[in-house]
Amino acid sequence: MMVSIHQIYFDDSQRRALDPAFIPYDNRANPDPDWREYHVFRTEYLAGRVREGEVTGYLSWKFGMKTRVRGRAFLDFIDRHPGRDVWFLNPRGIEPLKFRNVWLQGEHHHPGILHLARRVFRKVGIECDPESLEQPASQVLYCNYWAGSRRFWDAYIAFCEPVRDCLLHGLDENDRRLLHARADRTIDACYIPFIMERLFSTLLSVRRDLSFAGWDGDGARRPRRNWLGWRRAS
Repeated sequence: MMVSIHQIYFDDSQRRALDPAFIPYDNRANPDPDWREYHVFRTEYLAGRVREGEVTGYLSWKFGMKTRVRGRAFLDFIDRHPGRDVWFLNPRGIEPLKFRNVWLQGEHHHPGILHLARRVFRKVGIECDPESLEQPASQVLYCNYWAGSRRFWDAYIAFCEPVRDCLLHGLDENDRRLLHARADRTIDACYIPFIMERLFSTLLSVRRDLSFAGWDGDGARRPRRNWLGWRRAS
């Protein structure tokens, strides 16, 4: 199984942080910065560069700094757990069990995101209540540190595109104003990337047929098909 993991940079100064196990991805043009990695995901998928029989990922240039995991270790993790649809890991120090789901965690850090997501889900027909959703730690991912098979990519893009279209064209004035407001006390970003990155875990909740393996911090426990525990990498 061929694994192609790319690492995105959008400034020359970031190249020194790239992991040699990954393929540099030049995003210096950065044409759609509000959408962060999802712009890259969408661009590459629609260009046909996510291929059948391969595992493909596009990670931030901050991957090593935030996870304290070397690229080679992540590649070895994928190799040790074949047959999954997607493999992922959280930044160092994240505790998935602190909140019942990713949207409640989001509301804590980005006030207003929970009810905005609920309104968007209703508009696009996602049958999931972001407030009452119960997510085991095994499904929780708070960043775009993942690599997936073509099967996963097909499901992921199909799930995300209606949300993207709604955020671009389907919101009323109040929701548009919220969407483009600053969403975080420390990160200078609007609500868009914080919504899009939570769609990964939401997809795992509504598509139980997708198999996954989440990094456990020590090289990975033996995964089960859908329920793999995760603990902090510290």
